[in-house]
Amino acid sequence: MSTIGTELAADFALTGRVVTVTGTADAQAVVVRGGRIDSVGGRELAEQARAAGLPVHDVGERLVLPGFVDPHMHLQHISVGRGRGVDCRFPGCATIPDVLDALHAGLADISGDEWLVGYANLFFDQKIAERRYLTRAELDRVSDRVPIVLHMGGHASVLNTPALRLAGVERFMAGAAGGWGSPVVEVDEAGQPTGLVAEIDPMLPIPTPDAGTVEGYVADTFRDLFTAHGVTAFGEMVESTDGAALLERLTGSGRLPARAGLYLMSPAALPLTEATSWVSGHRPADPDRLRAVGVKVFADGGYSSRNAASRTPYVLDHAPHPGYHGRLNLPYASIREAIAATRAAGVHLAIHTNGTAAQDEALAAVLGSGDPADHPAVRIEHLGNVLDSPRDLATWRLAGVRPVLQPAFLHNFVGDYVPMLLGDAGMTGRLPLRTILDAGVLPAASSDVCLGAETEQSNPLFGIWCLMARRSYWGRHVEPDEKISFSEALRLFTLEGAKALGMDDRVGSIEPGKYADLVVLDRDPRTDIDELRRTQVDSVYLQGREVHHRPGAAPPR
Repeated sequence: MSTIGTELAADFALTGRVVTVTGTADAQAVVVRGGRIDSVGGRELAEQARAAGLPVHDVGERLVLPGFVDPHMHLQHISVGRGRGVDCRFPGCATIPDVLDALHAGLADISGDEWLVGYANLFFDQKIAERRYLTRAELDRVSDRVPIVLHMGGHASVLNTPALRLAGVERFMAGAAGGWGSPVVEVDEAGQPTGLVAEIDPMLPIPTPDAGTVEGYVADTFRDLFTAHGVTAFGEMVESTDGAALLERLTGSGRLPARAGLYLMSPAALPLTEATSWVSGHRPADPDRLRAVGVKVFADGGYSSRNAASRTPYVLDHAPHPGYHGRLNLPYASIREAIAATRAAGVHLAIHTNGTAAQDEALAAVLGSGDPADHPAVRIEHLGNVLDSPRDLATWRLAGVRPVLQPAFLHNFVGDYVPMLLGDAGMTGRLPLRTILDAGVLPAASSDVCLGAETEQSNPLFGIWCLMARRSYWGRHVEPDEKISFSEALRLFTLEGAKALGMDDRVGSIEPGKYADLVVLDRDPRTDIDELRRTQVDSVYLQGREVHHRPGAAPPR
């Protein structure tokens, strides 16, 4: 049996309102032995456990859930940027002068060949008062000697002149591949870079801190943003094999108390063939805590960089030319190649598809690669964030794909900014979970947290709130008929997330035989939607050992 660090899990019983995520009514007790769930049922189980000498922890009317599973995040990306960067997110920075002031203050900590790194939100150009991106010239006013980058979510960034020079952006203007999608280097009327770039963040030559420093950043970030919110298993989109080794050290030592499934990003980490070989050959010390699962490729870029490949053309105000549909990064033949390579290696494939045209390409490639039932399901990242037509759901089912969507995006940008980009066509089909579930499709829900994520984005309870309340960033109600229930949303953040990582035989629900990865909330928020945003996690158990206890939380009776 795997252990958490060097400490063996205790045997105990936990009583409260136990939500099993198996379609049954609440249980009242769960008994844990040897780090696994021994039995689930009524309070008589707790009394039997007490008679057998086990301690019984009674949390009263509080809710007990399986640990949350987040199958898609960029932990190292957010951790390193958060550790060494300057927070320029809206609303803390509401104007361009606010951003420049924050970056100027950050110069005091820069020495040697370091870059000054700032980070802002997705669609930052639409949230700040000026309603535009910063420019190279404005960042040069902060410093024309120190390279500066302002990341705005995972796709778009602005560079100053020294950073543009060090990045060698001319190669991307000449056709070099990007790291996460087709590269963009915006130029002015004279053909000179304005500073805005997209899809090249992995290629920026920003010096990496030493391994010990990075480990500290990652451990601290996971504790603050994920463990504290009840996440006990996650899927990391890995930018390098060194990053994979770092996560294995952290999970193995117990400094990162969770289970990890790794997806190596191609081509950012390795070319496709090398990436599949690395994943298939990976032999972790403790596969119950960490294992390489698959490879992730990018069929398109992001909406924030106006780079998602869409069936619907972008409106003229957000398009480089009339009839612009975004940019497809991987056509049908290339996706077929990725499917063949991963199947031959016996590893999973995740395909990034923000726009509906990219999703069409991926689905067609799956259907053109043999009977989907004969192979593991292909993950389609972001499938369901935007749905052109309910008729598309029949194709999803036929292809047997596993959608992984992001409920927090409904609040962060899909509710307000997809209509801004796509016009009237973007007013419907925004995370239409009621329609998706009624069609018999069960997606997994993830945070897709990366540098610049909104404050609540890593909290699964916030994601559940998004699917129930359906409010946009600016407070608009977004297709309220598409709301779903708490229990339906919870399953997407637990059992379906575990299925996306191939962990559902071990975690994702409270069932005998599964690991005792458990979460205790400070209340039962199911009767009041708005309670969800105020609900806190009191305790987190990983394999039967408490790895988080909220300061001030009421102790069990």
